[in-house]
Amino acid sequence: MAHKVQRNEPCPCGSGKKYKKCCMLKARERVVAGVNRKEGVQHALAWISKRFRQQIDNWVDAVWLSDISEQQRHGIASADPKIRSIHDINLLELLVAEGRFEDKDADETEDRSPLQLILDSDEIDLDDEQRKYLMQLPERQMHLYKITHCLPGERFSLRDLLDAEAPQIDIEDTYASRMFEVGDKVGFRLLNTPAGWETSGAIYYIPDAYANELEEQLRVADEDAYSTILTRRWLELVAAHV
Repeated sequence: MAHKVQRNEPCPCGSGKKYKKCCMLKARERVVAGVNRKEGVQHALAWISKRFRQQIDNWVDAVWLSDISEQQRHGIASADPKIRSIHDINLLELLVAEGRFEDKDADETEDRSPLQLILDSDEIDLDDEQRKYLMQLPERQMHLYKITHCLPGERFSLRDLLDAEAPQIDIEDTYASRMFEVGDKVGFRLLNTPAGWETSGAIYYIPDAYANELEEQLRVADEDAYSTILTRRWLELVAAHV
C-alpha cells in the first residue's frame, strides 16, 4: 500500500518544505479555484434560467426537443429525479454554449446568444477567471470519451473514443469521480484551466449496449455535429428510462 504523506512530513516534491506548506497547500488552492469556476457557471445558468424563461421554453421546444416525439417527451418528464437534474444541467449548458434566442424586435446586429447576454449583464458578479471559463463553452466541442481510470472521490482519467492516438487526460474531480467506473462511455465538454482540464458540468452517460452505434454515427459526422448527435441519442435513452 502506498504511503500517505502526513501534513508535517517533508513534501515528496523535494522542495524541502513540509507537505502542508507545499503541495498540500497547492492542492487546496486548486480545489478552491475549481469550485469558484463552477460557481460562476452555476450563477450564470441560474440567472439565464430565471431572466429568460419564455425564451428558454421556446428554444427547448425548437432545438433541445426537436424531433423528439410527444411520447418521448413524456418519458423524459417522468424520468428519475436524479436524471432530471442532470437533464436540466445539460440543457442549460448546451443553451449557453451553442444556443441563440430569436427576437423579431431585436436589431439584426445584436448578439442574442445566451452567453453574450450573461457576459453583458450587470446583475451577475463574475470575476475574470469565471468569465474566461464560460467563454470557452462555445469553443470546446463535446466528445465521447471512455473512462480509463477512476479513483472515487479524487480523480478519473479518460480517452477520446474516436481518436486512437489521443492521449489519456487526467482530471481531478472529487464529485464526478464518484459517478464513474472504468470502461464507462460518457459525453463531455472539456475546458482548459490553469490547473489542467476540467469537465464543464454536463454529463452524457451512454450505456455500453448503445455506445457502439453512437460511436459509428460520430465517426462519419463533422465535429460540429457531435453535440447534436450526442444530445439526441442521450435524450432518447432518458425518454426510454434506460
